Amino acid sequence: MLWFLAVPVGLVALYVLIGRPWLRRHAPGFFATIEPVEIALWKKSETILWARLKMLSGVLLTILTQAGTIDLTPLVPFVPETYRPLVTTAVNMLPMSVTFVGFVDEWLRRRTTKPLELVAVPDNAPLEVSQAVAKADAAKIVAVATVQEAKAEGAV
Repeated sequence: MLWFLAVPVGLVALYVLIGRPWLRRHAPGFFATIEPVEIALWKKSETILWARLKMLSGVLLTILTQAGTIDLTPLVPFVPETYRPLVTTAVNMLPMSVTFVGFVDEWLRRRTTKPLELVAVPDNAPLEVSQAVAKADAAKIVAVATVQEAKAEGAV
């Protein structure tokens, strides 16, 4: 029954890691056709697509666990008797935890506004680096405002 979940996860992983970049380079016409779908469903963000796949996986695991198709309790005998009630509860909550992790991933992605290289700059960076980060922040603010204006006018 886990193949029901593993196959879509594998296909999405292949698409995100290999397929999408390959399509952009080698099949621009096809990519132009599917781009509006990507924008509508996951804002063309691989991380949002992956986060939503995690959420869907968690929901499906929860449903399958509740239906009795998947039983996670065989893991419990390996836990000392003292901790079994706590672990049993945690094991039963595991599928919904996957959903929660996906939700947090998407929320964090939506809050991400800088490239990783700029995020990793220490607070006590040299003056030149701090000025470059400030320039990048200002450019980002202008770019976001421009896109929002274009959307409001219906140009995008």
